[in-house]
Amino acid sequence: MRKAGEKPPRRTAIRDMACRLPSLHLRELSLVVGEGALGLAANLLAMVLVERKYGQQALGIYSYLVSFFHIAACLAEFGIPRFVERETALHPHHPERQAEIWNDAMRALFYTGLTVAGLCCLSAPYDTSHTAIQEKLAAYFIIGLTIPLRNANRLRLAALHGLGEHAQVAKLQGRKRLVFVAGVFALLSVRIAPSYVIAAFLVAELYLLLAARKKLKLPSHRIVWSGFERLRATLRQGYLLLFADEALETVLYIDLLILGIYLPSWDLGVYAETTVLTRLFLFIPLSVRPVFRQKYCAFISDNALPQAARLAHRLAGAMFFLHSLLALVLLLYYPNTLGLIFRTRGEEMLSFRLFEVILPGLLLCASAMVAEPLYEALEQIAAFRRLILTVFAVNVFLNLYLIPFAGYFGAATATMVSMTVYFLLFGSGLGAWSRPVKLQYLSAGAAVYVVFVVMRSVQSTLNVGVWLLPVMLGLAFYVVGFFDNDPRVSLEPSNGGRG
Repeated sequence: MRKAGEKPPRRTAIRDMACRLPSLHLRELSLVVGEGALGLAANLLAMVLVERKYGQQALGIYSYLVSFFHIAACLAEFGIPRFVERETALHPHHPERQAEIWNDAMRALFYTGLTVAGLCCLSAPYDTSHTAIQEKLAAYFIIGLTIPLRNANRLRLAALHGLGEHAQVAKLQGRKRLVFVAGVFALLSVRIAPSYVIAAFLVAELYLLLAARKKLKLPSHRIVWSGFERLRATLRQGYLLLFADEALETVLYIDLLILGIYLPSWDLGVYAETTVLTRLFLFIPLSVRPVFRQKYCAFISDNALPQAARLAHRLAGAMFFLHSLLALVLLLYYPNTLGLIFRTRGEEMLSFRLFEVILPGLLLCASAMVAEPLYEALEQIAAFRRLILTVFAVNVFLNLYLIPFAGYFGAATATMVSMTVYFLLFGSGLGAWSRPVKLQYLSAGAAVYVVFVVMRSVQSTLNVGVWLLPVMLGLAFYVVGFFDNDPRVSLEPSNGGRG
C-alpha cells in the first residue's frame, strides 16, 4: 500500500502495454473476449461440418492440414504482430515512431511470410509422399498463398490493437470467422475434396484484407526493399514473443501433424474427434484471458503482489473445480456427448479411452493457464518463452518416440505428459509464490477419479441425475482440503518475482 501523498510507482514499458486493458469499456472487453471464443468455436464447427459431411477419414485429412497451416502460420509471423501491438501502445503520441515500427514489422513479416510460403510450396511433393492420409498436393500451395495474406492482416490488426481500437479489431475478426465458416459450408456443399476445404482460410484472409484496409493504412510495400540493417533487430524482438498466445493450442496441433505421418486418415479422424472435446477444456481460460490480464496488471501496477498471488491461486482453484465437473460429465456421458457433435460409427469407446489418457494433463493445465498473464505483468516474457519451448521439446520428443509403436495412444500420452510438465514447471521465473500447490492439485485429481468410480457404479443401479455431481465433487474436494487455498506471499523478491 502507498502512503498518503506518495506518487504511484512509475510503470515500466512492458507493464504499461500489458495493463492497458483496465481502460477498456465493458462493451470493448466483452467484444475482445467474445471474439476469442468465436475463433475457437469457428474452428471446432468447421471440423464438425467436415466430419458430418464426409466422415472420419475426411476429418483426419482436414485436421492434419489445419495443423500444418497453424504451425506454419505461427512460424511465419514469428511473434512480430505481438511486438507491434506492444510498441504501438507504448508510443501513443509519437506517430513518427509508430510509422517506423510498422515499417520494420512489414519488412520482417514480408520476408518471414515469403520464406515459410516458399517452403510450403517447395516441400509439397515431399510432404504428400511421407504421410499416410492421402492429402492433395495443391492443398500445400493453398496454404502457401494464405500465409502472406495472414501476415499482412495480423500486422494491421496488431497496429489497431496498439492504437486502442480493440472493438474494431474484435468486429473485423468476428466477421472473418463468420466468412470462414460460410466458406467451409460452401465448399462442402459443392462436394469438394476434403483437402481443398483448407481454402476457406484463404477466403477468410482475403475478406479481412479488403475489410481492414479501410480501417488503417499501412506503409507502402516498397518499404520491404530497404532498411535491411534493422531486419535482424526486429526478428529478435519478435522471437521473444513467439507462440506467446497460442502455445498450448499448438501442442495439440503438433500431435495431429506427427500422427499424420504414421496413421491413415480414418485413425487420424478418430483422434481429431477426441481433440475437439479436448479443446473445449481450453475454451474458457483462452476466451477470458484478457480479463485475467486486466486483474493481474491492476494489482502489479499498484505493488499489490500478495493480492495478485491470492487472485491467481483462487482463480486456479475455481478453474480446476469447474473443469473437474465438466470432465465428470463428459466421462459419464461420453458416447452421448460425442454422438451429439459427430456422426459416430462405432469409435465411441476408442475415443473415450484416448480422452481418458489426455484428461489428467488437461485438468492440471487448465488450472495453471489462468495465471499465464502474470509473466507479462511482471515482465518475465523470456521466462515464459523458456517454459513453452521446454513443453514443446518434451511434446515433440515424446510424439516422435511413442507414435511409431503406440499410435494415437502414444500421441495422447505425449499430450498428457506435456501438459503435466507445463503445470509442474509453471511459475519458474516468477518465484515460489506463483506456483500452484502441486500436492493439493494431485490429491484433488485423485478425488475426481474416486467420484467418477462412485458415480459410474451408482448410475448402473440407480437413476441418479447429473445434479448430484457438483455435490459429490464439492464434498470430495472439501475432504482433501482443496479449498484451503490461501497462500501467504513473501514480499521479498525471489527468482524474478516483484516485491
